[in-house]
Amino acid sequence: MLAKRVARNVLYNSSSIIVSNAAGLLISVYLARTLQKELFGVYSLTISVAFLLMVFTDLGINATTVRFCARAFSKGDYEELRGYFKFLTKIKITLSIFSSLLLFLLSDFLSQNVFHEGALSLPLKFASILLLFLPLSGYLTSVFNAFNDFKANFVRAVSYEFSRVIAVISLVTLGLSVIGAILGYVVASITATVTLLSLLVKKYGRILFGKEKKIEKRGVLKFTSYLTIGSITWTIFAYVDSVMIGIFMPVEYVGYYRIALLVVSAISGILSVPAVMFPVFVALEGEDLRTAFKRAFRYSSMIAVPIAFGLPAIAKPVIRVAFGAEYLPAVTALWILSLLILRAALGFWGNIFNAKGMPEYPVYVLSLAMVMNVLLNYLLIPIFGISGAALATVASNALNWIALALLSKRIFNVFFDAWDLIKPVISSLVMLGVILNIKPKTIPEGILMIFVGAAVYFLVLWLLRGVSRKDIDYLWNAFK
Repeated sequence: MLAKRVARNVLYNSSSIIVSNAAGLLISVYLARTLQKELFGVYSLTISVAFLLMVFTDLGINATTVRFCARAFSKGDYEELRGYFKFLTKIKITLSIFSSLLLFLLSDFLSQNVFHEGALSLPLKFASILLLFLPLSGYLTSVFNAFNDFKANFVRAVSYEFSRVIAVISLVTLGLSVIGAILGYVVASITATVTLLSLLVKKYGRILFGKEKKIEKRGVLKFTSYLTIGSITWTIFAYVDSVMIGIFMPVEYVGYYRIALLVVSAISGILSVPAVMFPVFVALEGEDLRTAFKRAFRYSSMIAVPIAFGLPAIAKPVIRVAFGAEYLPAVTALWILSLLILRAALGFWGNIFNAKGMPEYPVYVLSLAMVMNVLLNYLLIPIFGISGAALATVASNALNWIALALLSKRIFNVFFDAWDLIKPVISSLVMLGVILNIKPKTIPEGILMIFVGAAVYFLVLWLLRGVSRKDIDYLWNAFK
């Protein structure tokens, strides 16, 4: 039953991410070719700054909502759940308004004194509207996830991405350029928020609205305080490289880097098992927790490792075909950033600590990694350009992953079997050796190369007993 529930949630969450990433790639390809590299750089920097300041709209509220509402829901205590929901919703709305005003007021200062790019000012002002609505749709999704309902992730993705594609392309085509692209995001965020709110009221209105119990706010705020630091740290971690590139280099290089990061994110986001395991980890203890973790880790590594190794082999033709030859400077950064696929697919550790009410450990480790990331960006970007930013990001992510893995082993005795990682790595190296000797000249030949690589990988993995008939039967029954 647990396997089926997890499989169902993985399908919903992965489907939503596939929709989001496909739309994101479509929009980026369209804008890269339509705006050209300088204006595309302005657009990329605007989005990076907006999402960096979006940290103040969360401060751990979304994860706190999942943690406390999921616990109350599992107990069937709806009055307690309503207390948490009302309290956290008020905080979320207040933070969204504050962040929107902050970006609006800072737009001129940032464009003139930090990035020395006057064209940034007006796009940043319009992006402040985005900070008012987009965080609310994310919060509503977390409420659904607290009920172990990941179908809402797919609904949000479809409503947001469909309207984003239509609005961005329409407004840019009408001649609104970068402003049109930002307004497209605003239209999409409003659409998604209204859609999710309507669905939430219809599906869970009886649970969420009514008599509420007085909750222990101090305990909620204590839990949130650690996640607040973590949320700030993680957002800085995710966007500081793009912002620092904008400070040290011409604005078009932000566009190159964001393209590389977008391609990696589009792939790694599909491997979303860690995200859907959070509500599961909340309910499991001891040997059940270890068993669930090991299965999830094994199957995730089986898929993530060959993708991380194979992406650099096709990076250059992917960039050339999708974005155009003028964006080929993104290729080297893409080679390095492809290792982030492993971090995304195998990053279960933070979810385990948060599920067990110990958010301080991920916060401490992430803070250290964030400081390392900023320092490495400061040192490496002036020397190696966007490749330096990519190196800084991968190295600091590796530190974060390794440290949390060791802490998880020490505190929960939850750790992975080394062979579950070694066998996919060996199989991927053999696969890479084969596909590097194939020189595709057309797109069909390139697609055939990918299938050949996949066949070689799974054949070697089977010979190494990294996958068995038992695994196939288990996955088939889970997803059937």
